Amino acid sequence: MAIVFMSKTAKKRSLLLDALRILAWEEYKSTNKESLKDFQYGGYAVFDAEWKDEKLHDMTYEELIAFAKSLEFTEVELLSIRSTYYAKKNNSSGATTSATTATVSATPTRKVNDSSANSNISVPVPDEEFDVGDLF
Repeated sequence: MAIVFMSKTAKKRSLLLDALRILAWEEYKSTNKESLKDFQYGGYAVFDAEWKDEKLHDMTYEELIAFAKSLEFTEVELLSIRSTYYAKKNNSSGATTSATTATVSATPTRKVNDSSANSNISVPVPDEEFDVGDLF
């Protein structure tokens, strides 16, 4: 294996592609609800096979931005949709356990100087979200 360093643009492209995958999956799931109901994981494997053939994978960052604009989405909106999706997914992954509680309480914080109140405030620093889609 080799160590790979992604450029900032390549990382943004990957995140946009993942956001578009989420949009596509949500619509696919809604549109095909009845025909997917008997499949494991709600039919994601069926969607995934079609997603892998999608032409978006061959697009550059600039082309993905143009495609998003054609759908009337901004980059910020897509990234927000992606963040919301993973936040919901993480919240619905099970009941709170002591391990989850320990993770939450161990979340690193950063001191922020609030000049209006002349005080230091500790703000939680969220972990970066990563999934298989982030890798390429």
